[in-house]
Parts: sequence; structure tokens; C-alpha cells
Amino acid sequence: MEVGTLMASPEQSPATSRAEGRRDDHGATRFLRRFSTDQRRWFVLTLLMLAAEAVASVFQPYPIGYLIDFLRDERSPLWFPWIASPRIGTIALLTTAIIVLAVLDSLADSLAEIFVARGGRRLGYTMRVTLYAHLQRLSLAFHHQRRTGDMLRRVTSDIEEVERFLTQSLPDIAGSALLLVGTLVFLVFHSWQVAVLTVVMVPVLSLISNYFSQRITATARRQRAREGDLTSTAQELLISIPVVQTFGRSRYEQDRFDEHSRKAMAAALESVGLQARFSWVVGVLKAVSISAVVWLGIWLVDRSAFSVGTLILFIILIQNMFSGRRELRRAFRRGGRAGRPERRRQEHDRPADSPSLRSRCRRGAHRRLRHP
Repeated sequence: MEVGTLMASPEQSPATSRAEGRRDDHGATRFLRRFSTDQRRWFVLTLLMLAAEAVASVFQPYPIGYLIDFLRDERSPLWFPWIASPRIGTIALLTTAIIVLAVLDSLADSLAEIFVARGGRRLGYTMRVTLYAHLQRLSLAFHHQRRTGDMLRRVTSDIEEVERFLTQSLPDIAGSALLLVGTLVFLVFHSWQVAVLTVVMVPVLSLISNYFSQRITATARRQRAREGDLTSTAQELLISIPVVQTFGRSRYEQDRFDEHSRKAMAAALESVGLQARFSWVVGVLKAVSISAVVWLGIWLVDRSAFSVGTLILFIILIQNMFSGRRELRRAFRRGGRAGRPERRRQEHDRPADSPSLRSRCRRGAHRRLRHP
């Protein structure tokens, strides 16, 4: 397979690009697993912190719902030390709970960022050093066939995008999934009717997210390919400026650079348009879902199934669930720009040349120098 196959070429359709991405998922996963062996403890700690953050996020609105019901005389007062008044003591306890849950949520989020940064940056360091060492063992023939700008981008920018995906996108995806699971579990224990309504919404939301995520990822990958072509073209033009000016080809090279720049701009605008449509669809679905919960909640409140404070609690939980989907949208964009680690895997797995091949390349280079 040619290096860079996964990067969608200008002629590739989105369907072809998505099909190639699915075929290479397994190999890319094995490639990342190979480099993440020594960093797994950091990713496990990150997952634990994300789980703690999800639990804190689910329970954060609970004191607010209890407070509303208490002020409506639908909840019993709570005891708080050193405060004799039941009303003041209840309010003090609930506000303290709000602060404690917010502190735990923020602490878990901060620790997750630290742990995933340590694991992701160290993994990126290992990938970068290993890839550079392997490239040095490849033949001159290989390097003559590759554009310097493209190779430079793979060793630096591409791996930086992988690091950014590991340290930002993966925590967003995992955190959103854990928040969704925690919300569903909480709703099941408090109102199976609202839980059923939420379960009905989840497949619709998942289908929409999957539809747009595939297209955003494919478009971002094409954008990445266009930017790589633009970088390589700019590098070649800057190096060959004396030759271009000598032979009077400035206008031709300027047109070629304009074409690559225009294609990169078009790919970027297409990606932004898809993200904007995704955000609009999710916003509409969020409003419809909250409205459905309000109608169902009022119907249940009228039948004394639960209180007004609990209804407000459910609405906040649904809003938080859709906020997690907004994080997913940003994760899809970053994941698409990172491409897949397959390109780095192909470079790393390319076998180093045998001494006989190196000697033949040296002899060929010597003959070219003697007979220009």
C-alpha cells in the first residue's frame, strides 16, 4: 500500500474515503496499542477520573431539585451542624453539597487532563523518535521518491495532531459516553417513564451523530491532505525560486500555488459547513427532546408521580447530555484532522533496506554524479 493512502486524495469520493478508513481501523488500533504499552496506566487513570466526573455531573443538579421542592413544602428539612433553624440548615446543607459536587467535578476533570496529557505526550514522543530513526534507515531511493514537505509534516505536524486527538478528543468521547450512561441509570431509578423517553431519543441522536461524524471526519481528512499538498508545494517553490526566476516560470508556479491554496480553502469551508449543520440539527433535537420531557413531566406531576423539583432536575440532565454531544462534535473535527495513525504505521512498518540495496543506490548516485 502506498504511503498516505488513507489520506483522501482530491479525486476520492467521501464514500471511498470512509471505506478506506474502516478497512484500516484494525491496523491503526494495533499500531497505537504497540506504542501505548508503557502508557496504559495513565489512560486507565484518565478513564477512572472521567467516570468520577460523570458521576459528579449527574448528581450536581440534585441539590437544586431538592431545594425547589423544599421551598414548596414538598420535601422534609435536613439537618446541618451548628444551625438550629431547619430552614437555614437545609439551605446551608444543599448549597454546601452544590459546592462539594462542583469541586469534585472540577478536580476529576483536572486530574483527567493531567493523566491523559502524560500518556498522550509520551506516546507521541515515542512515535516521533521511532519514526525518525526508522526513516534514517531507509534507502536514498525511498527519499528520492518522497516529497520533503510531506515527510516533514508526517514527522512533526501529523504526530502533533495524533497527540491532540489522544489528549483532547478521546477524553471528550469517553466523557460523553460515561455521562450518557450515568444519566440513563439515574433516570431509571427515579422515573422509568422519562428513562424510556430518553432511551428513544438516544438512537436518533446516535444516528445523527454517526451520519455527521463520518462526513466530518472524511472532510477533515481531505482538508488535511490538501494542506499537506500545499505545504509540500510551498516548500518546493521556496527551494527552487532561483531556478524558477532564471527560466521565467514565476507565473506558472504562482498559478500552481494558487490552485493548491484554493483547494485547501474549499476543503476547510466544506468542513466548517458540515459542523455548522451538525450543530443546528443537534440544537433542534435538543429543543424537541426537552419539550417532550416537559410535557411528559407535567403529565406525571399532575398525577403525583414526582415533584416539580424532580422535573427541573430531569430537564437539567437532558441539557447536560446534549452538552456532551457538543463536545463530541469538536472531537470529531479534531479526530478527522488527526487522520488515522495508519500513515505513521505504514512508514514505521516499511522494512529497512538491505545492505545490498543500499550499495546499489550508492552506486547509482555515484554514476549520476559522474554522468549528469
